Amino acid sequence: MAVASLLCGTLASAPGSATEQLYRPVSPTFGGNPLNGTFLLSTAQAQGAGAKSGQNSPDLSGLNEALSKLGGSNSVATPTIIINGTAIPANP
Repeated sequence: MAVASLLCGTLASAPGSATEQLYRPVSPTFGGNPLNGTFLLSTAQAQGAGAKSGQNSPDLSGLNEALSKLGGSNSVATPTIIINGTAIPANP
């Protein structure tokens, strides 16, 4: 038991060694290695267009209609946001 506590005390009092942390950008756009460009492009293309494509995209038809009416006539249209088929009026 005495040997174990002596060993723990010795390790705890030993000076720590640390190394300098260095930031190295990956993207060639921000100064990274130009050879990473092909890998990053292929990774992005493999991920696809993301969640905003296909049926997961929000329906902005009400907002687009309201924006098209702005400035074109004297009547003020209320913007409508459609989420999962439910129209919600958006009053700014």
